[in-house]
Amino acid sequence: QIVLKGKRRAVDTVVQSFVERDQRLLGKEGELTGFFGIYSGYAGDRATKIVEAQLKKHLTESPRYSSGSVQPRQLQSSLRKAMMKAQADIYEDWDKTGNYQGVHTTVVVLRDGYVVTANAGGGGAVICRADGFVGMLSTKTPRLDEVENVTVEQYGLDFEDECIIVGCHSFWDALNCEQATRLARDALRKHKNVKIATQTLAVAAQNAGAPGYVAVSVILLNGECAYGTQSSQEMEGAIAALSSKLSGTGSDLVMSDAGSESSRSSSRKFSMKGLSLKRKTSDRARESALVFGGL
Repeated sequence: QIVLKGKRRAVDTVVQSFVERDQRLLGKEGELTGFFGIYSGYAGDRATKIVEAQLKKHLTESPRYSSGSVQPRQLQSSLRKAMMKAQADIYEDWDKTGNYQGVHTTVVVLRDGYVVTANAGGGGAVICRADGFVGMLSTKTPRLDEVENVTVEQYGLDFEDECIIVGCHSFWDALNCEQATRLARDALRKHKNVKIATQTLAVAAQNAGAPGYVAVSVILLNGECAYGTQSSQEMEGAIAALSSKLSGTGSDLVMSDAGSESSRSSSRKFSMKGLSLKRKTSDRARESALVFGGL
């Protein structure tokens, strides 16, 4: 994840990224969940800090947010309720302080072959496929402090889904989804490095006149497709194997560990219910590779 400084002195934009297993199910089989959030403040950073501190907490405390048993619709419901609780936290702060500050909030959650997105504000997320298809995973809405009801979308991941780009409102003010996905795909194929691809997007947005701070994350879903390292025969074989499966698919997910104080990393590998988490490091890339159920 990358955050580039803008003209404002205060840091009002925060990027969160977690890939973890539900701690309540230690010693039991359960799913890994990837949580990615970008919060960009309006009129200050108080609302940003509130969402950073409370949103994920509200989500993980939801009774339906239980690893190994949650369904996509339950995850949608849990995320919607967590967003509305974070909104209530902002309103409570307004009453206490009289500081009426807002926040653009974009969240992407990945679990068990599904991506669930929630957006309140000008930020958003797009998904890019190997065939060039670009899909919007969210739409622009009023900010979290303004919206009456948060819309949460769900998308079933496919083997040919290459990456997801999550950006703050100033990022998408500077670049449209076609420009962003083209830059990301070109950088991934050329450098085979998520950090460089993310930096490329952030710099491009800033050069295009993005106001304020620029925050962007690139979530790599299938490295072989995105890096262009898989032959057509291998692709056909993998798709055939995928189609023969009777239940949900998984996805390769890689995230850069740059520029986010909320990122969590470890040097460990463990398996559960067909899923594994790997940590790979190199002097050049410094990337975390996280594998959600291989194909």
